[in-house]
Amino acid sequence: MSGLRTTRDAPGQAHLYLREEQIRLAYEAMLLAWRELNAICDPFQRDNQLGAAHHRVMFLVSTHQGLTMSALLRRLNITKQSLNRVLQELVARGLLEQRADERDKRVKRLHLTVQGIAIEEEIFAALRDRMTIAYKAAGGQAVEGFRRVLATLQSEGDGV
Repeated sequence: MSGLRTTRDAPGQAHLYLREEQIRLAYEAMLLAWRELNAICDPFQRDNQLGAAHHRVMFLVSTHQGLTMSALLRRLNITKQSLNRVLQELVARGLLEQRADERDKRVKRLHLTVQGIAIEEEIFAALRDRMTIAYKAAGGQAVEGFRRVLATLQSEGDGV
């Protein structure tokens, strides 16, 4: 049996970019790009004894200062137990703190500490540099199209 895959284009998908082969190539490209972006983060994570989960939490908290734990759970789509483990480690290391909401003391808001901000900024600077190169090479129109594709993929297939 050969290793060739037969294509199964969806009915009515005449546009070349909607053909199975193109979608497979695009998905592969996203996987390889994700691998490369993670490779950029790896040395910084190793130097700071952080795992990928720690970095994801730090990135989201940095981007959305004051994020609640429930909002973070929704964004990451992980179990509360998994998130608690990562949060406890970051708090114990002095990289993250939980502060009571000013209006509702029952709500805990997440914030990076000065040390947490410094580490996250160092990692993000390397990502930003690489993504800036890619964005410049693609051009503004392609970047906007890429953002629309990513936004639609995140919308759980509701056609947004």
